[in-house]
Amino acid sequence: MEFLVFGEDWGRHPSSSQHLLQAIVQRYDVHWINSIGLRQPTLNLRDLKRIWEKVTTRSRHTDTGQNTHTAKPTTVIKPLVWPMAQHAILKALNSHLLKRQLSPKTCQRIVWAALPSAIDYLDICDSDLVVYYCGDDFAALAGVDHQLAINAEQRLIARADIIFACSPTLKAKFPASKTVLLPHGVHLSQFAKPSPCPDDIDPSRPSIGFYGSLNNWLDQGLITTLAQARPNTNFYFIGRQDGDTKILRQQDNIILLPAKPHHQLASYLQHWTMAVLPFVDNAQIRACNPLKLREYLAAGCPVISSNFPATTPYKSVITTATSTAEWLDAIDHYSQWTPSQRQNYSQRAYQAVANERWEYRASQAIEIIKSRLSR
Repeated sequence: MEFLVFGEDWGRHPSSSQHLLQAIVQRYDVHWINSIGLRQPTLNLRDLKRIWEKVTTRSRHTDTGQNTHTAKPTTVIKPLVWPMAQHAILKALNSHLLKRQLSPKTCQRIVWAALPSAIDYLDICDSDLVVYYCGDDFAALAGVDHQLAINAEQRLIARADIIFACSPTLKAKFPASKTVLLPHGVHLSQFAKPSPCPDDIDPSRPSIGFYGSLNNWLDQGLITTLAQARPNTNFYFIGRQDGDTKILRQQDNIILLPAKPHHQLASYLQHWTMAVLPFVDNAQIRACNPLKLREYLAAGCPVISSNFPATTPYKSVITTATSTAEWLDAIDHYSQWTPSQRQNYSQRAYQAVANERWEYRASQAIEIIKSRLSR
């Protein structure tokens, strides 16, 4: 059995598909096809840079610049195709170009489609089983051509033999007969192993941290209000600035740091006083199942979060806040903890995710796939 994966660009950011396939590649060959995109490019500077990046790194290779201790796919294919093509001639050209890059099939082949745009290429894949792995609500995801993505997803739903959904909200969208809930997991040992304090963290002041894309799902108004109300606390935000962050940059105790490699994030979590998920209330957040929530807990870092469905299983070890006053009360509470209180919390938080390793999630997926193949 081998896996042919349509995912985002390998190594560009740590997605759930990457974590799952890192576990699967320990047992099976994994051929990873980098992102074909979910919107048609325009002539703005950002898109032109991405096109240039695709063109100049189009060759197949396995060295993606990730942590050397991280498992990598058997091959990484960087396709030179036009995203979300609509014209029949361009679609045919895309398929022809990608087919030339695929290796001949040598055993049962599982197509793992993590992006709806994969639907236009299934006919060239010679698959024995098609899996749609849905980790996002593409109808609400920022930076996506929503109508094209929705149309592609509907065709993929019809074609897929199995649908894995990462949250109950997403699972409810799909046919019950072929949809399975597959929640996200966590690299327990990576986040629980003690790490030194990074140089860009001030250990002399209380600290609040977040990592991930700084996009429109962050409640920047709330964040600014909290920072103004607690001027002696540092607020650290690590990640790509994918939206306008001007309001955050105007506050002295809000520190914006560039994205860090995934294997370095534990060192920040273990030295922040607390970690936060300050999200707005929208369809994307209600459907999400953030990887970082389990990583926060595995590292033993106290968590304050907006209230959304994915937090429900962890209410015993996190604080959800629905007003500014509740946020400030929670910040003050965790800021006053003694080392023994934090140690006790760390043990409880770790236990809350102890059975949610990525290796376990991958084994669940493989067993379901094998069962379907046998039929």
